[in-house]
Amino acid sequence: MDRILNFVALRPPSQDVPSSPALADSSDFQEELAAAAASPNPPDETAAAALSFVDGGGFLANAEDVSLGVELVALYERLTDGSLHTIEDIEEEVREVVGDSQPSDFAEDSIRAKDSVLAGYLLEGSGPSAATALKLVRVYAVIEAMLAGGGSIDDLDPILRAPLVLPDYLLGLNERAASDVAPPQSPDETATALIKKFTAARERYSRLSETLAHIINHDEDELVLSELGEQRPLASLYRTAPTAVDSRYAFSERDNKIKVLDVGESSGSSPLRRAASRANVIFSDTAVQLLSEPARETLHSLGLNPSIATVKEMYGRVMSDYDQAANTLRELSFELGGFAALNDPNKHRIDEVLGQWRVDPIDEPTAAEPIATAPPVSFAPIKPLGIADFYLVRTHISRYERGEVASLENILGGEKLTHTSRQLSETETTDTTDSEQTSLQSLAQSTAEQDSGKTTAQSIGAGRGPLTSDGPESFSKAVTDQVASSSSNRNRKVSVVRRLQRNEESMEHVFDNTDEEDTRFGVYQWLDKVYQAQVFNYGSRLLYDIIIPEPAALFREALSRPRGQAVLPPRPAKFVVPADKLNLFNWSYYATGHQAVGVDAPPQAQIIVAENFGGKAPDPFSSELNANTLEIGESRTTRIPKGYKATEYRLVAEASGWTPFVLRAIIGSKTVAIDGNWGGKVFSGRLNDEVEMMPVGLIADGNGQSASISTLSVGIEIICEPTDEAISAWQTKTHSLILAANQRRFADYEERVANRDATARLQLQSLSSERKAAIMLNELKRTTLAVLTNQNFSTFNANRVDGFGFPYPDAAAATALSPYIRFFEQAVEWQHLECAFFPYFWGSRTSWVNKILNSETNPLFSAFLNSGAARVVLPIRLGYEPAVERFLNTGKTPTTDEMLDVGGPLWVSLITQLRDQGAEGDSETAVGEPWEFRLASDLVRARRDGLLPKWKLTAGEWVEEPDPNS
Repeated sequence: MDRILNFVALRPPSQDVPSSPALADSSDFQEELAAAAASPNPPDETAAAALSFVDGGGFLANAEDVSLGVELVALYERLTDGSLHTIEDIEEEVREVVGDSQPSDFAEDSIRAKDSVLAGYLLEGSGPSAATALKLVRVYAVIEAMLAGGGSIDDLDPILRAPLVLPDYLLGLNERAASDVAPPQSPDETATALIKKFTAARERYSRLSETLAHIINHDEDELVLSELGEQRPLASLYRTAPTAVDSRYAFSERDNKIKVLDVGESSGSSPLRRAASRANVIFSDTAVQLLSEPARETLHSLGLNPSIATVKEMYGRVMSDYDQAANTLRELSFELGGFAALNDPNKHRIDEVLGQWRVDPIDEPTAAEPIATAPPVSFAPIKPLGIADFYLVRTHISRYERGEVASLENILGGEKLTHTSRQLSETETTDTTDSEQTSLQSLAQSTAEQDSGKTTAQSIGAGRGPLTSDGPESFSKAVTDQVASSSSNRNRKVSVVRRLQRNEESMEHVFDNTDEEDTRFGVYQWLDKVYQAQVFNYGSRLLYDIIIPEPAALFREALSRPRGQAVLPPRPAKFVVPADKLNLFNWSYYATGHQAVGVDAPPQAQIIVAENFGGKAPDPFSSELNANTLEIGESRTTRIPKGYKATEYRLVAEASGWTPFVLRAIIGSKTVAIDGNWGGKVFSGRLNDEVEMMPVGLIADGNGQSASISTLSVGIEIICEPTDEAISAWQTKTHSLILAANQRRFADYEERVANRDATARLQLQSLSSERKAAIMLNELKRTTLAVLTNQNFSTFNANRVDGFGFPYPDAAAATALSPYIRFFEQAVEWQHLECAFFPYFWGSRTSWVNKILNSETNPLFSAFLNSGAARVVLPIRLGYEPAVERFLNTGKTPTTDEMLDVGGPLWVSLITQLRDQGAEGDSETAVGEPWEFRLASDLVRARRDGLLPKWKLTAGEWVEEPDPNS
């Protein structure tokens, strides 16, 4: 018989028989375990309690230690070897072993067996084997079910093979240990935390800025020179004490001339240099008192005492923190700006907090969307889907039967009828055409997976086919009925396809009734093929059901990184910043990020234009007024740099002479009168924003009665700031250059994406069907294991690199990793994996568009590529159920010794592995009675009697009356 359909049928749970034995019971040992599980360190405390139980002699290691133990273990072996086929056989075997005993007679032994299984479970192979106790626990449960008088043979399978149910207090020990880890923040919580950090950083930045202003905004009269234990006003280092006449000169009436006087110790240049850098300068008491409270607190927080710390030390420390705070503020503003782009609900409040610090991201945000991973544990709490049977349907043709009328021919007496059919077909093609012939097997499999409406998952690769919750017989008949009904349309079209050649076919059909007088009738009927089908059972498996996100994510990423090409750059963000928002803070960020060239720096915040006046009397030491007095009256036009305006002035004058004198300075439209003792002082004020040019002049003269100024030096600084027009022009030019660069980045990005997609399409087209199936299976396997084990295989490197750069395996690492690898390769029958792909919208939104536009022709591979999530059903290898259950509760895997125990429950022989590669070695067991279904054929048969067929309803079916001449 030919195989036409593979499928997996879930067993409905029984209401009368427990799905699997529960280990929880009332015992002193389990009370100790419950207390240990509630301790701060549950894994260690429960293991210690289990070890104490073993050392105390309570562990059940041998069947002889309990009543009828040897007989009960032998009963377990018969129950699991398949020799008992009916529930009556099992009940008879149970009664033969236990006699008239009741479940209560085995209660004490059953509790001891459960305690022993728990102890072995917790000791993880480091203690005695619990294999005998495990068999006894299961067989006690079977005895209880049989003596209760319920269930079928299928209901007993979970008792014998399903994972045992742990007590509640032992479930998820590692989950409770990991519960202390804070759950991931929601988007609102993340935004709130970022806003809080930004606000704190901004406040610190403002305090440091204010403190810097207090440090640098002090003239010499508020500073003190402190050096070698001596303190004096800093102003004394720059000018002499104020007197009516400069102390450097004095008028001698005896000599009738000005003489140079001895002014004592010179001020020296070294203290002056140090004072210039403020290395030996501290605040005066007045300066300390003028400090604001925030500035005072800031200095104290930095460990600085403003009364004794030098100005240089305070400035250096505060400036360092100021730069650091500015960088922190800038980084947080970038992060908040990007977060606002990703989370629209928080955009308004983030923009409000950022204010002038707001910058748009250069690239479109690529941060991963928040993923729900609660709780974060080292393994996933996956629950069994249930017990399922592997089935296949075999069929063979049984016979042919007449069907509907195909055609009628009428020939009168003496008439000859000839039908001539001529078909001419000519085809010229230059493209490649793939053809596929649909067999009964592929038609049945496709119907089961797509059209029956009964499936929830389908096979991948060499899997067993779709998963159904219906009974095996009803499902199989539904599929074959669907195949039969969908194949009822007949078509006798003859098609000849040629390439650059002509095919011609002629057919002549002659009806000759010339020698007869009666009319003849010709009736042609279609022939139907009748098949006989039978369901076969290939054995039971425990199934686990798991949802994995985007199984093709890594493969799609691999397609986006073709060999020989650089990694795709991040997608540029659109440059939407208005021109008037470009400023000194953000222009370089945008220009550099968008790779703009030819961008000039913004106009300098200040430009100083200097004008100098000065002179010397002809003979300062003469007693004649016209010789010892300097008179100046001078003006000139000063040019203001283009794009700037004059906003402030500063004036400093130094002079020597006899009596007080008067200076008058003209700066633009301002007149500055300098009277009295002004030597060394700085005069400043606002100007009227003059542009292009402005007048500057100076008047200096005496009173005409006594000697006045003999020597004069005046320096005028005109502070210029950029005009609004200059700033606007710079913003407009810079904006256009950055916008052009942004557009170039977009064009380059789109070109790279197009090249990548073209390369990816070529790579996909070059993949064979077998290669695609292997990719799907491997990626489903990897993502399933990543979810089950909650890790991404980043710690599975067992290779080192030698001095020549060649990798070689590290023996110790390979030995340490081998049990973990071996367990997951053997515990799951990956060749029987089932899955269902869910639509794209269950995945990351960043991949939606690409998935919608995907043009993969293979339907299954296209579903894999475009899936947003997948449902995976894992069949567990027989004998591995307890080990898998232990891992899913504790994260512990068996040791290599356990898995290499030849003949043990975890042993996988080479023959088994070879069979899994493709050989069908499973034993078949017929299920139910065979049934028949009909398929249309292209064959026609004539009725000899010339009568039209008739059908009548017999026993609920339409049956044709037989042809007496057939």
